Amino acid sequence: MNKLKLHLCLVLMLYVGVHKSMGADKMRSDTLPKISNLIDSLILSEKLDWSVRLVSNFKQQQFRLSNEDSKLIYRPNNPFGVGFGVANQKMVIDVLFNIKGDSEEVTDKFAAEGAIIINRNMFGFTLENVHGYNVTSKQTDEQEFRDDISVFSLGLEYLRILSDNNITVRGMKAGISDQRKTILSYGVGGFMIVKDLRADASIIPEADREFFNEQARIYETSSFGGGVLAGVSSYFNLPSHFFATVFVASGLGLEYKYLKSEGGNYVVSNPWIFKTDLFGSLGYNRKKFYVHFTFGTDWYLSNIDFQNQLFLSVTKSKFIVGFNLENINKKKKSN
Repeated sequence: MNKLKLHLCLVLMLYVGVHKSMGADKMRSDTLPKISNLIDSLILSEKLDWSVRLVSNFKQQQFRLSNEDSKLIYRPNNPFGVGFGVANQKMVIDVLFNIKGDSEEVTDKFAAEGAIIINRNMFGFTLENVHGYNVTSKQTDEQEFRDDISVFSLGLEYLRILSDNNITVRGMKAGISDQRKTILSYGVGGFMIVKDLRADASIIPEADREFFNEQARIYETSSFGGGVLAGVSSYFNLPSHFFATVFVASGLGLEYKYLKSEGGNYVVSNPWIFKTDLFGSLGYNRKKFYVHFTFGTDWYLSNIDFQNQLFLSVTKSKFIVGFNLENINKKKKSN
């Protein structure tokens, strides 16, 4: 419990330090607004141009358990999905549903993600709840499906945009181009990650037990962490109504990790967690509609002691067709 308190205090200190450093010289117009003003800014403002979108996606939350000589990869089946979303200059929210095939080895999953910008403050979230993983052994080349393995993850991000360029969420992720020129933006902030793994027995297949120690034969993990994050984004205005975006961010933080294994229950002594985000997109935008393709991946690497490592990655790509509703909040002029 003392280790838990220490790690959480260190995480809190990281966040406080980031927010203090970014908030020291803020102008009044850049500060976070009141709740009523926030609702007006995100939803009710007459300056917002709305769109509805149909989304097809590929998304795979996989993780890897490894030591110096051996590796197991856990991938969910049926990674494709369809859904819908809404977007404006300040936010984008997509809700996606998994497509299940006829196979008996079906993964059940739910995913949601979104992002908003409030003045120069960018917030993002990803939510994943996955049940059922296909386990691939790099030692034996064998595969087996484990329907008892479940992973829940929630990721939150915050970036304070430090550059003077006017960047919007829909320009980066929603698929609608607002810019007339190529721009570069950068920011610093923080991230938080919550992960939870559950299984009925050790997640290591019987044929691979000899390659891993008892502490790696885990059947339950709980972790919470956070840290500092820095990112750079570029927007490229291309000919013939095309545009492209690139976003790269890297983070370093602290994480509390509690594991249950055949070798006993323990709190991981190494609290460090490393994070990397990569995102790219290509879009085509017209007045009434837009088409957008995106690809991104989020990586989290952490040491779990006893020469073992856990690596979590969320890889995603989307094909989006959106229809512009323009300014639905604008009041009509009376005669």
